[in-house]
Amino acid sequence: MGLGQSVEDLYFQQKVKLGHGGFGTVWRAIDRKTNHFVAVKEIDKLKAYWQGAKRSEIQMEISILQACDHTNITHLYNYFEDSSSISIVMEYCDGGDLDDKLKERGWKVPEEQAARWMHQICSAIRHLHERDICHRDIKPGNFMLSAGILKLSDFGFARFLKRGVLCTENIGTPAFMAPEQQLLKSGSSPGYGHPVDVWAAGCTLHMLISGGRHPFVSKGKLDLPSLLDGHLDFGLMFGDLMSSETSARSLCRRMVCPVVKSRLSIEETLMDPWLQIHGQQVDPLPEDMVFQGNATQKYQQLQQQLLLAEKQLKEAEERELSLKSRLQRQDDSVVLISVPITLPECMNRCTSCTSLARSSERLERVKYR
Repeated sequence: MGLGQSVEDLYFQQKVKLGHGGFGTVWRAIDRKTNHFVAVKEIDKLKAYWQGAKRSEIQMEISILQACDHTNITHLYNYFEDSSSISIVMEYCDGGDLDDKLKERGWKVPEEQAARWMHQICSAIRHLHERDICHRDIKPGNFMLSAGILKLSDFGFARFLKRGVLCTENIGTPAFMAPEQQLLKSGSSPGYGHPVDVWAAGCTLHMLISGGRHPFVSKGKLDLPSLLDGHLDFGLMFGDLMSSETSARSLCRRMVCPVVKSRLSIEETLMDPWLQIHGQQVDPLPEDMVFQGNATQKYQQLQQQLLLAEKQLKEAEERELSLKSRLQRQDDSVVLISVPITLPECMNRCTSCTSLARSSERLERVKYR
């Protein structure tokens, strides 16, 4: 946090909204020193208070981001606080979130791509678990894309939680919550820990290898009995995934296991042969993503040029205003007094002799020193 500095001092905020929540909005901005894009999450402190968000919870999100340093996790650059808001400056991801990307592509994912994305998702989770952090909201919509690389974001539900310690706070996205979370309401669960992140990642894998089909959501409704039973319906396999049907499904079943002790840990997940063979390959991106990446790069370059021009224009306007202000202060020391001379009656009625009317006034300039 910059000492005595504001977010405006270091970043030029654009009128481009990247997202919004109950009491926060994410804007695109540009670093004044590097001219690189950043994302600024502005949290309205008053709205946060009225919606029950505690200052300690916001600080928790900042502390967790500060504790992380991983390729597959959005990077925290800075944060600022004033009397009305808290601004969190983070890495900017230009590719949108994974959920939207998959919907655009009709959930048609080649095997290597599905494995590579799954490896990145699990790598981010392992980094968190190694630092005693439980995310509690793993899902496609919380992974952003930047140059084809997944970045875990939105740490609003995350918290520090040591391995083996159970949490009883009922929080998360219901469709991705593990059985031990779902059973908290009925009092049938003693609590949950890090394995809930593996369960949610397993649900995401199911969607990647089954054309977007969520394992426990049908016609927009959560099938709780199937979730508690861990019953998975993969449906028909698509395209390249036919060859690895057994391996991918096997991994998914062991991640989405209702028995916590039998569920894979994140380390065991990353050691699975399917991820070891396909997940770590550095393959070229699909043509559509390569084209989009090139177009995005050119677009960013144009945007940066435009921003620089806007910045120069704004500085010129500020210099002009400053000059006008100085001239105004000088003019304030000069007062013009108009002393009218009484005109004859005929001249007062005459409107054609404007030259006489103008010459009938005498101006006196008095300078105050």
